[in-house]
Amino acid sequence: MDAFRKAKKYIEKLGISIESVSLDKYYSSKKVLKLFGRETEVFVIPKENLKNIGYEWHDVLNRFLKDPVGFLKRYFRRNLSESGFSADKRRFGQLVRQKREDRRETALFSIAILHNVFATKVNPRKFWEMKN
Repeated sequence: MDAFRKAKKYIEKLGISIESVSLDKYYSSKKVLKLFGRETEVFVIPKENLKNIGYEWHDVLNRFLKDPVGFLKRYFRRNLSESGFSADKRRFGQLVRQKREDRRETALFSIAILHNVFATKVNPRKFWEMKN
């Protein structure tokens, strides 16, 4: 949750607007839903208990009722990012060993760039040869 809050603050600092977000059930509290405005489409499935659902859930439930298949298709797109995280952990290791915060951020940024290189399936050698 701490990383989630840091990412949300960083996005706000950069002035990036979030059009839609798919969240895990552990982020299905009213407090988390309040973090996103009405202009953000939130795709989340609640934990087990629906008795404490308040007004914050109105838009989410209406979106689900209008198009349940489309809602679930959009919600489960987050599996792609989770499988990407899993692949990164296997490929680069699970721990970031740097102690200083700036070095930790650099290491994580490097992993993200390498993830994108591997995800686009570009052969870096051929790309380099084409450029030179």
